Amino acid sequence: MPNPTCLTWLTPEIEDAQAWHRQRVDDLFAGRDTGGPVAIAGRFYGANHGLWGTNAIDMLTEPERWLDDVLADLAAHAREGADRVTFRPLGIEIDPLGTHFVDALFGAEVRFVNNQAWSSELTCELGELCRPDLDASPLLNAALRLAALAVQAGDGRLLISNPVLSCPINVGINLFGERLLWGLLACPDAARHALRVITDVIGECMARFDAVIPPAVHRGSVFCSRYAPAGHGFIDGCATQLVSPRSYAEFIAPLDAELLGQHRHGGMIHLCGAHAQHASVWSSMPALATVQVNDRATDDLAVWTASLRPEQVLYISPTDRYPLGDLLELRDRPWVLQVPLS
Repeated sequence: MPNPTCLTWLTPEIEDAQAWHRQRVDDLFAGRDTGGPVAIAGRFYGANHGLWGTNAIDMLTEPERWLDDVLADLAAHAREGADRVTFRPLGIEIDPLGTHFVDALFGAEVRFVNNQAWSSELTCELGELCRPDLDASPLLNAALRLAALAVQAGDGRLLISNPVLSCPINVGINLFGERLLWGLLACPDAARHALRVITDVIGECMARFDAVIPPAVHRGSVFCSRYAPAGHGFIDGCATQLVSPRSYAEFIAPLDAELLGQHRHGGMIHLCGAHAQHASVWSSMPALATVQVNDRATDDLAVWTASLRPEQVLYISPTDRYPLGDLLELRDRPWVLQVPLS
């Protein structure tokens, strides 16, 4: 069992810097002056720990050993946390199977190829998708046990993430491929059924991790670069670029809003592609507090700044089109700089 007394590296100086940055983010979300741009550049901790569960030690089968490894890596890089210019959140990122965690709950086979997780489509039809028995799920129970051990190891001083719970459209495409997209047009009732079942499972997982990880330290997946104040949730929005504004508004947006609405202060959506066609829907979604953009999505920054509500916070990673110097000129909107990692 990882012993919280091993957190001797978490000095008052480091904890003070972490608290200072968290307060600045709180101030930003509350509309208060932060005294300058807020910048985040964290990372996953753990030897050989890639983004999507590719750590050499399997976190679900050897959770205590995995946590010891993560804590050792945190200790080795403790000085990062004392940076008072750039926020480098310290905590334990739980990410078994990466973006395919929910797929696996439905019985999809997940495999790693070149350190990247992939899942196989299901053979059932959209209208035949059944909700899995989450109480009897070895995967979910192992992840919840890991979360409980992480909470104990963190001793209320380290942030803890839940696994990547993704979003209805991403999971739907992982499970059914282009059949889901075709179903939105050709068999909408079946598509609605599948998306409803997926949403219910994601929502139940959110609730179960909420019950295990205390609100003060609980954060969404990839909080190392997407940290938000306590009570904010997180969903992915990658595959929304594949659907029309009408299809998103009719089939997907209510489900995304429902999941974000489970959290006390709403939450964040991650965008990485061509999603600007949905800006008007997101600007009118009360539960959407934050839009996080990187890569292709950053290139539509003019759309986001013109279309989103003034209080919706933007998390932005620079691109060639919008380099750092241009972003630093951004005014009249709360925003967070996601510093590119070398």
